[in-house]
Amino acid sequence: MRFLLLMTTVLSPVLAAAQAGDDAASLRRPNWNVAATVGGGPGLVDRSNVQFIRGGVRLSRVFTHELGTGPLRGTFEEGIEFNPVDEVLWKGRHDFYGFSVNPIVAKWNFTASRKVVPYFMIHGGMLHTNQKVPPPNTSTVNFTTGGGFGVQYFLKPGRSISWDVCAIHLSNASLGDHNPGVNASLQFQLSYIWWKH
Repeated sequence: MRFLLLMTTVLSPVLAAAQAGDDAASLRRPNWNVAATVGGGPGLVDRSNVQFIRGGVRLSRVFTHELGTGPLRGTFEEGIEFNPVDEVLWKGRHDFYGFSVNPIVAKWNFTASRKVVPYFMIHGGMLHTNQKVPPPNTSTVNFTTGGGFGVQYFLKPGRSISWDVCAIHLSNASLGDHNPGVNASLQFQLSYIWWKH
């Protein structure tokens, strides 16, 4: 009995500090965040000669409090991403320069942890380039869709970094005479995120 009382006395402050140290609290309720992003990656299979490079900003909002129980408990987040720098480096053809907008960046944040938050995401948007991708007879406008997963690490309350990997499909949806597209690419993104307190 004395041992139990001693352990309770010793561990109570530690447990209280752990409870107070919820760096990911910003993610557990409706809240806004803004992120600086950089990313890119290679085309796959028959498009291994293609590389993507991008950089921009993302504005997002967590729309729900925590839903569910157990390891699947989480919050739903939706955002819009603007990349003023979005390059397509196509070996043996041209390098294409443009910008992209992703009005759909939807995430499910798995919120069981207080510091490290994995998530699943899907997104969709549009890429506009200075030349047709790839020439000829295609289009300067292409659409992107994809999904993937990532992890967010809270450096402190209100500040986090995230890393994700997505499989992306690029297609002009037959806006041009031809639609060769990039059926699959593997793209990585690193973000630094500021959360509203």
